[in-house]
Amino acid sequence: MSFSMDVKNEVGRLDFGHTRCQRAELAAFARASGSVRLGKRRALVMTTELPVVARRIFLLLKNLGWSRVVAMRRSFRPRYRRLFVVQVGLEQQDRNLLRELGFMDSNLRFRDSLEPSISEKDCCKKAFLRGCFLGCGFIAAPSYSYHLEFFFKTHAGSGEAVETLTYFGLSPLCRERRGGYGVYLKEADQVSECLRIIEAHQGVLQFENCRIVKDMRNQVNRLVNCETANLNKSVEAGLKQVAEIKEIESLAGLDTLRPPLWEVALLRLQHPGASLTELGKLLSPPLSKSGVNHRFREISKIASRLRNEHKN
Repeated sequence: MSFSMDVKNEVGRLDFGHTRCQRAELAAFARASGSVRLGKRRALVMTTELPVVARRIFLLLKNLGWSRVVAMRRSFRPRYRRLFVVQVGLEQQDRNLLRELGFMDSNLRFRDSLEPSISEKDCCKKAFLRGCFLGCGFIAAPSYSYHLEFFFKTHAGSGEAVETLTYFGLSPLCRERRGGYGVYLKEADQVSECLRIIEAHQGVLQFENCRIVKDMRNQVNRLVNCETANLNKSVEAGLKQVAEIKEIESLAGLDTLRPPLWEVALLRLQHPGASLTELGKLLSPPLSKSGVNHRFREISKIASRLRNEHKN
């Protein structure tokens, strides 16, 4: 099961809270995964692939007094995907209840914004975000990427989600896509905070654990790459120095070098892959890295001078 499904299973089993919070969550479901079926048998239809979410919608409707007009069925889509459908018949008295919820008007159309009675308190706003996540949310596995997204069919739904997320100090992005609007968070801290807001505590722990492991792995990779680059650089410098020393030996002999240069030249021939720091420790008395480097610069100048004289 994917990480997104795990989080939805956790959130779908949370307590319902106050009646006003249940109304906000149900309104979010209607925004996220609902549609109005017109005709002789009018109904508000909400769909989901998860049985735990379908059960939560059913219980919300029951708690709000709509159990007598709720029907649930399971259908199959291509690729054998289960789809649970919860529908509420829209008789005259039911339309009044829908209007009381604040997400439909008298013409069975979604309102442009939620009524204050639904989203005025923090707990209601959290319940609204829970409903959005269960209805149209997706979160990528933290081991892969940091990405949490809500996908709405209407601009009003995406606007309310952006406003609610911004209220809690998050910085969501909204992008229009084919068939709807995507509201998403891309930063790890914001994704984790959103999970905390909707009270997916196990999801937060799993997310942070994967995040720590991922950050540690990236840090180790950076250190390994840095050490590898330094080692390659040290080996290339050592081979160049060996070539210059051998060139001096063939043109004039190492005896022509001053004793300090002769000493470091012999050590380089004996240890072609050693770093400057390691060579400095082998000298007597020991010499710093900068001191060893200074001697090799002198050797390089002597090799260059002998090379030019030999050409002339």
